[in-house]
Amino acid sequence: MENEKRQPLIELRHVSHEYFVSKTENDLVLSDINLSVSEHETVVLLGPSGCGKSTLERIMAGLITPTRGEVFYKGKLLVGVSPGVSMVFQNFALFPWLTVRGNVLLPVGHLPEEEQQSRLEKVLQTVGLGAYEYAYPRELSGGMKQRVGIARALIADPEVLAMDEPFSALDVLTAETLRNEIGRLLADPNHPLRTMVMVTHNIVEAVYFATRIVLMAANPGRIDVIVPVALPYPRDTDHPDFKKIVEQLHGILTHTSLPDTVPADANKVVTTQMPDNRRRIAPVSLPYVNAAEVLGLMSLLGDEPQDLFDLAERFGKEFGAVVSIVKAAELLAFVQTPGHDVQVTQLGRELTNASTADQKRIVREQLMKLKIFELLVRLIKVQENQSLPSEELARELQAALPHEKQKPLFRTLLSWGRYAEIISLDQRKHVIRLYEAKALGRAKAAQPAPPAHPPPAAPPPAAAPADTPAPVRPPGEVSKS
Repeated sequence: MENEKRQPLIELRHVSHEYFVSKTENDLVLSDINLSVSEHETVVLLGPSGCGKSTLERIMAGLITPTRGEVFYKGKLLVGVSPGVSMVFQNFALFPWLTVRGNVLLPVGHLPEEEQQSRLEKVLQTVGLGAYEYAYPRELSGGMKQRVGIARALIADPEVLAMDEPFSALDVLTAETLRNEIGRLLADPNHPLRTMVMVTHNIVEAVYFATRIVLMAANPGRIDVIVPVALPYPRDTDHPDFKKIVEQLHGILTHTSLPDTVPADANKVVTTQMPDNRRRIAPVSLPYVNAAEVLGLMSLLGDEPQDLFDLAERFGKEFGAVVSIVKAAELLAFVQTPGHDVQVTQLGRELTNASTADQKRIVREQLMKLKIFELLVRLIKVQENQSLPSEELARELQAALPHEKQKPLFRTLLSWGRYAEIISLDQRKHVIRLYEAKALGRAKAAQPAPPAHPPPAAPPPAAAPADTPAPVRPPGEVSKS
């Protein structure tokens, strides 16, 4: 309650942000964000890949100016970089030609030398780098480089420390050590670092630090729900109250990403008659993953249900990325997702135990049950020569799924279609054909012309092998050849 009475240090009002894609297209990454950060508060941004967590944090720090909306710092409209916010980046962002001393002193170069030295000694001791003042980044381990980044952020005595997945590039033990050290700083009432904004995809890490966890949804990025965390510092990850909050977040994230029940009209086709007698169709989109990722998931699953978050650790991928893979597998009926478990279906077991050819057949049969592939095949068949230009497919996808990112959707559709031998792509002419039609055409072309005096009958030549997949050039990109 005390924080609510204070004026927020940072306040976002109706913030939206778009990234430029082309002259006719922008990518909306954040939509109508309203959020405040008060003194002595740790706000953690948690959510799937692509939901705009890092962009939102950079907007708070003044490193990015939002397309729409306003950012206030201590009640004043923020213009440019925020004077009270320091950033710690995922990739360290150190200057390799500067020593530890030179990198850390960058934010306070305007201060007197005595003040610089005093602050330097203090922060290097805080992060455990007192003996490395004159070392270069190339001499440091990943954990030590991140300590330099933290020291550089702390030396300016910021009112808000902003950290963008600061431990994700580190090994497990180093990350755990740094987490504990930051946790101790937050627990120390005498240390000036008492307000923090953090981006993470790790639920346990979020609960370990946060006083409030902001769960974000994607496409476009927006605030889904805010979960308060009232546990005292330092926090014990084995405490029942800690585990209870982790479980609560598991349930929220899983239900948001993979609901237990699919709405009855989830795969319904909505058509609107167009002036030229075409129909605009709104099918369900495939997640932006490929067949290899789904088959890799299936190889990790056994007969017993697997926890979604444990799978993310086994994959070595961010939770949001694994959710997309699981979504694709569920859309193809290879898995079910009761609660936050992933369970293999009977069809999924058949897929796992099948030969390569049978795996392709099973995937092909399941893809053809999806309206988006029904649309694709229909579009090819209505062409005069059964060759669909890439640009025409892109226009149809834009009309059918206007809220999807068109280039990733285009690549995903082609990737699955070619893997399952539904379609083939002519890279030179930029047209898409049905796979069977192309294979038959090549087999016919491979037959030699009959000679003037035909020899005795011989067995017909075998059909040419399938194309080796080539990199897909999405529509709108100019060839460099």
